Amino acid sequence: MAFERYVPPRTAGMKPRATVRPSGLISFDAAAVAAFGLNKASHAVLFFDKSRKLIGVQITNNGNEVGAFPLSRRRRSVSLKAPQFLTQYGLAFEESQRFDISDDRTSKMLTISMKNVQRRRGRRPKKS
Repeated sequence: MAFERYVPPRTAGMKPRATVRPSGLISFDAAAVAAFGLNKASHAVLFFDKSRKLIGVQITNNGNEVGAFPLSRRRRSVSLKAPQFLTQYGLAFEESQRFDISDDRTSKMLTISMKNVQRRRGRRPKKS
């Protein structure tokens, strides 16, 4: 039997992703930093769309903007700490989870879909 050459499939590159940790840390990987220019921003403002279960992240350099979170940099990633935000919208969970990031040009925000989040028991917000 003759040898066959294995050629791995080509990938189009890494998809920009965000990791959300139980501690409330939201971090953006190197692909997200490069794709969305997160290394040029100093702060981010968070939004939540309850009907579509989307986190909106609006990057800014204005630290005085209402609700602005400072961005921290490590090697090639950028992160922000927002445990109260995740708790308020019932997005707290037990293990770190990774999500694809989209660029919503109409709202000028990055969006993170939270539709498939495995929520932590007992941490859901009370219904009014």
